[in-house]
Amino acid sequence: MRIYEINTRLHCQSFDQITATELEHISRLGFDTLWPMGVWEISRGALRISKITAEDFEGSPYAVPDYKFNRALGGKKKFRDLVTRAHAVGLRVIVDFVSNHMAIDSGWIEEDPELFIRSNSQARNQQTGEYFLHPSGEVIAFGRDPFYPPWHDTSQLDYTNRKLRSRMTDVLRWIADYADGVRCDMAMLVLRDYFRRQWYPDMPDQWFDERMPAEFWSEAINAVKKEKPDFVFIAETYWGKEQQLVDLGFDLAYEKKLYDALVARNAAMVNERLAAISNDFKSALCFIENHDEPRAASAFNREANLASAALLLSLPASTLIHEGQMEGKRERLPVQRIKPLTDEPADDDLKRGYERILAVTSQEVFKNGSFELFDSRVWGAVAFARKNSERAVAYLGQISEAWHEFKEASFDISHLARTAGANDRIRVTNLIDSESLIVEKSDGVFRFRPDQLSVGEEMEFCIIEASVV
Repeated sequence: MRIYEINTRLHCQSFDQITATELEHISRLGFDTLWPMGVWEISRGALRISKITAEDFEGSPYAVPDYKFNRALGGKKKFRDLVTRAHAVGLRVIVDFVSNHMAIDSGWIEEDPELFIRSNSQARNQQTGEYFLHPSGEVIAFGRDPFYPPWHDTSQLDYTNRKLRSRMTDVLRWIADYADGVRCDMAMLVLRDYFRRQWYPDMPDQWFDERMPAEFWSEAINAVKKEKPDFVFIAETYWGKEQQLVDLGFDLAYEKKLYDALVARNAAMVNERLAAISNDFKSALCFIENHDEPRAASAFNREANLASAALLLSLPASTLIHEGQMEGKRERLPVQRIKPLTDEPADDDLKRGYERILAVTSQEVFKNGSFELFDSRVWGAVAFARKNSERAVAYLGQISEAWHEFKEASFDISHLARTAGANDRIRVTNLIDSESLIVEKSDGVFRFRPDQLSVGEEMEFCIIEASVV
């Protein structure tokens, strides 16, 4: 999958404003999926709380009061029309599912407070700042990630409650009638092992096992896919829980470790991570930017930005690109802010670079070709080959900062030559601009310098094809 994420409330004032022309352009760029982040009704309580931080904050789309499409954006009908337009140009549409919590003022609390984590000093050590007094008189836990302060606009759901698991499964079934998939926010927070440690550490094992005998995700995903087998589940996940969630049925999981290695400009870490996931690319969702991370243009210079994006798009994995990433936007907007503070001009050179990479890596060899890392004998570089029955291509990128310039480095591409079936001579083509040259074996090695194919100082990568002469 190639997913294009937009911040819906920033992008438009109505689902209608995401036009067929715009969707066709996104599709032509090579994307197959649109993720309009923030389609659900905004909680009034979350809106008021957000104003404590900044007057221009308009509430978090991740504090969901109930799963209803935002009426300010046109509601259910206009969203359905958007999906119809997207499908007409070959785009699937995914939406958020916030499994861990609801908004602080969700009507679910008064309707059935047992669906939520309530104060229970016998179950856990508690702090007053982690709970709030609901108007109903119930003392409810704020939703949270254990490594950060609680989210004070949310209420924590209790997955040991069978009724809650059933209700959330029904929500997913309902979403599946309107969208093609879900990006499940902080999916690891409702895993049994974590939920036990965080919310019920002092209760007996038997008590917990009886109340939560199985993983919610396996039950829910199986139930939805039984009715909609093509419905896509994507896990936002950290803490090394990717494989566990994939084993539970997720189609894709965030590939955060590769992101961290790229941001660190550490080629050894990148190579190590690529080797570790080389058999599991089909379930990896790679990115160098999303709404939770710093803007790529602020984390990388232009050269490293394009080199990292080209690496991800050359992999046999799924890729997420965030609105504004290709244009070099630097302002990182909190999800509560729907108008940028700065008017940033687009970086047209960066955008053209992204468009060329997207076009090249949309070719069949990048979709179905095999993957193999190889040692190019260049310090700080990452190199890998992709091959199908017709073509052999390779990505070469200077990921670590080095004393040499990428264009002048001498890459050993013997592995690529063997992959292509060459003996003594190969034609090497730069797929970005179609320029080619003949490379001959010397002392048993095929060597190649990027500047031989007019790769300039502004480039720290190239994507090449080898063919037998």
